[in-house]
Amino acid sequence: MLLPSVSGGLCVVVGERPSMGDTATRLLVELALRGTVLVMDGGNRLQAYPLARALRQRTTRIHLLSQRVLVRRAFTAYQMLALLESAPGAASPLVIVDPLATFYDETLAPAPARWLAQRCLQEVERLKQAAPVFILLGRCPSPERRFLHDMVCQKADTLFFEAEESSGAVQPPLF
Repeated sequence: MLLPSVSGGLCVVVGERPSMGDTATRLLVELALRGTVLVMDGGNRLQAYPLARALRQRTTRIHLLSQRVLVRRAFTAYQMLALLESAPGAASPLVIVDPLATFYDETLAPAPARWLAQRCLQEVERLKQAAPVFILLGRCPSPERRFLHDMVCQKADTLFFEAEESSGAVQPPLF
């Protein structure tokens, strides 16, 4: 995986939720080989075993590298904001996996969701001053909450869209 040359910027990768864990694993392996990385998981997408397996494929120093990946999980939008507020402005990269997953909760009204997203993005702005921030963003499942997705994408210094997987087999043309 080629990492964009983002020094103190915000890189947003938009993709499908099922493949988000794989994308996070590949990114974290590359970053862990370079140093410590902080991970905030909002959608419970990061799986420890695939990450350990991917690290093991790249190096024999698995214990050292596994200590470089610091994972925090948020189960509500308020917890995501609290995690971002408590994150130190350190020189270590920050990877935020599916931060909006908790914002799509139907019990969270759109107005508080917008306010929380704005506050989270303010914290991301603060954090990106010290080190690169990578946001792995799933495609928005709800048209009513599309504004949240757009808010994050508009803040990106670098924006990538992963290719959408086809939903089924396609009949090739006969002629």
